[in-house]
Amino acid sequence: MIGFETDLQDLRDSAGALQGAADAAETASNGLRGTDVPVSPAGGGILGSMFPVDNAFGRSLGMPAVAAAYNDHLAKIQKLVARLHQTTADTSHALMRVAELYEQADADSKQRVNRAAAGLEGN
Repeated sequence: MIGFETDLQDLRDSAGALQGAADAAETASNGLRGTDVPVSPAGGGILGSMFPVDNAFGRSLGMPAVAAAYNDHLAKIQKLVARLHQTTADTSHALMRVAELYEQADADSKQRVNRAAAGLEGN
């Protein structure tokens, strides 16, 4: 490239690698769905409160506060992983756009050099 210290293929390769990371983050985000635990008895209502909660922390352990803390933490992790996916995908697209702009600038620069050279030859 004329005037740039950046290899366009490096930009494209980086964008591709970041897109792969974004895809992995999206897969991780999707994998987190459905891993929450119930914190209230199934059925609800008056009779529902008579039965212990059946969750990952045990039906008979009676740990609704632990289950609630787990769900809160899970929600925060899901939000962070979703944000990681979005920002990584955005960065990948930005790098591809930078590569496109550099390529266009390089083509424009070459045209100007060629026109200037043609003008000099004509004199």
